Amino acid sequence: MIKQILKNYITISLISFSIIIVLVIRMNSYNSFRYDGKQLHEGRYYLGKILSTSKKNFDKIKNIEFRNLEKFIATNKLSKQGERFIIYTSQTETKVQTIIAIPLKNCPKLDLSPKLVCNYFPKQDVIAVSHKGYLSKREEGWKILDKKLIDINKKIFNAPFEVLWLDSSQTKDSTKWLTSLYYPIR
Repeated sequence: MIKQILKNYITISLISFSIIIVLVIRMNSYNSFRYDGKQLHEGRYYLGKILSTSKKNFDKIKNIEFRNLEKFIATNKLSKQGERFIIYTSQTETKVQTIIAIPLKNCPKLDLSPKLVCNYFPKQDVIAVSHKGYLSKREEGWKILDKKLIDINKKIFNAPFEVLWLDSSQTKDSTKWLTSLYYPIR
């Protein structure tokens, strides 16, 4: 009896371990990074929401707040002019402060709540990394940019940002999600 229980336990443990390994490999195989080099990022107006949250909850809160911005834009009959983006104003190990933003044709006079901003994001030289896959894995892209910054002997002069070219709001297929990460350089 004990021998059979032990045999079943070992079998279940091996199956569980195999499933975990397959999931980890599958999750990591969906992520790819490409250094895109130096570029000129065009300036644009945007409507944004200032967020301060834990890194752990950021993606969930960001998605909710992007939906709220979309509703505000529709209600106020504003013209969108590009893809959603995130400006990183401050980060620690556990907390992130950002402005989540949607590009607009212009910034008309609006009645904005205290955490909403309508502003102009400047035209600037950047270095970029393209990331395909899960947003939770984008930290690797920032590490690539950190290394390239040292390699080309440049300094960051403005807030880092990312553009969400294709994300969960457009497709549920995470293998198609495409994000570009940018360091403004001088």
